[in-house]
Amino acid sequence: MRQLLVLAFLVSSSVIWAAAVPGGTIRSAESMGLRTYELVLSPAITLAPSGAYLSSELRYQPAEDIGAGLAFGAGQVGFNFGSYAVWHILPDLETQPAFSILGGLYFNRFELANYFVVKMAPTLSKTWRWDGGRVSPYVALPFSPSFRLGDPRNDLTMKVSVGTELVLSSLQGMRLWTEVGLGLMESAHEVVIAASYPFTALGG
Repeated sequence: MRQLLVLAFLVSSSVIWAAAVPGGTIRSAESMGLRTYELVLSPAITLAPSGAYLSSELRYQPAEDIGAGLAFGAGQVGFNFGSYAVWHILPDLETQPAFSILGGLYFNRFELANYFVVKMAPTLSKTWRWDGGRVSPYVALPFSPSFRLGDPRNDLTMKVSVGTELVLSSLQGMRLWTEVGLGLMESAHEVVIAASYPFTALGG
């Protein structure tokens, strides 16, 4: 049975055609501190088509329940840039996980084709804290209507992203992530790691 599952994964990896924005979700559902910024760098490996990819984001938290950001990514398989907002709908409480929805607009060039992408990513996470920091496992379901330019074709891409966000007190608020993305529809599998640099004011 295990051999059949491995074979099915390899076959699906060989035929998946990617139109989604690469680079992973790289966020739990919790908000950052109010009026804080964060610079995120996230190298990734995409599979089918395969290639290295580096994404970067500048994030800002203007309100407790609303975040915003600018994103750029580039690598062997293409590049993307765009902007997004995040609505933090539910906080992390003892009896419930945190829940947020990201919505963004991107230009995505992938495998020599150009796309206009509308991205949505509902995310669930749960945080555990200890004296040395906190850890937040999360799962997201990014899906994107993708509109190919030049040679018109519309697609719906979907993947599931499972990851962990780690914050260590000794690193002064820096966040570390590991994430695996499984392409479900018109989307590549990927493995992503990331680190962030938090700060409270531009230039200060």
